[in-house]
Amino acid sequence: MKTVTGIAEMKRVSQDLKKSSKKVSFVPTMGKLHAGHIKLVEEAKKYGEAVVSIFVNPMQFAPNEDFNNYPRDLESDVKILSDINTTCLFYPPNDIVKNTETFLTDPKYSGQLEGIFRPEHFQGVLTIVMKLFCIVAPDFAFFGLKDYQQYVLIKKMAEDYFLDVKIIPVKTVREKCRLAISSRNSYFNEGDKKAACAFYKALKNTADLFKSGEKSGEKLTSFVIKELIESGFGIDYAKIMDKGLNAEKQWVEQGDILLAAVRFKGIRLLDNIFFE
Repeated sequence: MKTVTGIAEMKRVSQDLKKSSKKVSFVPTMGKLHAGHIKLVEEAKKYGEAVVSIFVNPMQFAPNEDFNNYPRDLESDVKILSDINTTCLFYPPNDIVKNTETFLTDPKYSGQLEGIFRPEHFQGVLTIVMKLFCIVAPDFAFFGLKDYQQYVLIKKMAEDYFLDVKIIPVKTVREKCRLAISSRNSYFNEGDKKAACAFYKALKNTADLFKSGEKSGEKLTSFVIKELIESGFGIDYAKIMDKGLNAEKQWVEQGDILLAAVRFKGIRLLDNIFFE
């Protein structure tokens, strides 16, 4: 595995791969790699040469969030990526965001759900992803569906700017108890982590209620909120929307999605489930 730390060098590596008629598959991460990241890389390798970036992006953290304490373990990350035959690790310098004065925003899709609780988060996400796309110039880029709003925004950005990159969604990887795997799960002790598994169970129970015939968005939303509260979660939001995140659904149909953000033992968790 080749490790690259310079912006110009990463551009050359990508150009050389393309000159060899190889496709570039890109997985942007913030490190502390886990099974979800490994799944992204394995999917990326099906499409081309896998390039993985590791960069904890300060632009997407608010001043009161956990940027300084965000879990980092570069030594372990390098071993993981090497063991799964990643082509290239891009570990960019902080210069990648230094003195940035132009930012990408999407008021329509950013100003809801996560955007209400983290107003500048997606501005930071879109800006860093565009920077990485300009450097790596991938043919394909891979994003997990746990952060579904992020996936929708990045896909929309790629379409709006006519980028020559296809955005590929990858199904959420879960613990045995079905809790979505996240780097922040490492904050939990084993007992709290086990209790946090009730998050997905509440979403699944709501999807099962839909399957049994309940189609009212209000009733389904009330049901999941009640289940989450009874399981000890603080709720930031729980909403049912169409898969494009264009509108909240009053009457739920197949293909719609329930998205939720909760707080548990001081940790904020995201998850979602599609109605089938």
